[in-house]
Amino acid sequence: MTNVLRLAIVDPDDSKRESVKTMLLGMDMIWLEAECSRYEFFADVVGQTNPDIGLVALDSDADKALDLVARLSEASPNCAVLVTSSSHDGQLILRAMRAGAKEFITQPVRIDDLLAALGRISERRSGSGENRSRGSQVVAVAGSLGGVGTTSMAVNLACVLAQNAKHSVTLVDLDLCLGDADVFLDAIPDYTLVDVA
Repeated sequence: MTNVLRLAIVDPDDSKRESVKTMLLGMDMIWLEAECSRYEFFADVVGQTNPDIGLVALDSDADKALDLVARLSEASPNCAVLVTSSSHDGQLILRAMRAGAKEFITQPVRIDDLLAALGRISERRSGSGENRSRGSQVVAVAGSLGGVGTTSMAVNLACVLAQNAKHSVTLVDLDLCLGDADVFLDAIPDYTLVDVA
């Protein structure tokens, strides 16, 4: 997983929530966006923070939690719902999946199970193989002094990268006084740094 996943968690049981939260905070690919102790407020929390994943614990009140999962799936389709429960009941798992949960993990949550579930959610979000979205890459070209060919190098590098149809390239000239990348490209820019500011 190359991109960071933003996650919000709801569990009325403080000790279980803290345990899962501690596990999540040790992972580089997770940013804990929000936490909640009440099912009633979690849909609003998700609506305000727009996390990639909503982790819902079912054990405190399965019916309320499953109603929440259904509401999240409808109101926030970009938020993948991951469900946890100490129950191994097949009917509960089936109800959770029908409500819209993407993954089901049994409590106590093991790090291997969580990583596997997060990997599957990440693959569904970004695709795999050729269709997989790539993260951005920034290449900075800086000269030690004026006239050493920094703009020439940056423009040529951008043009070479842009020749590949898979690449989307943006060239930003941050020389606020004498920037002339537009002159090298023989282009009149639609937007300048003044528009950004």
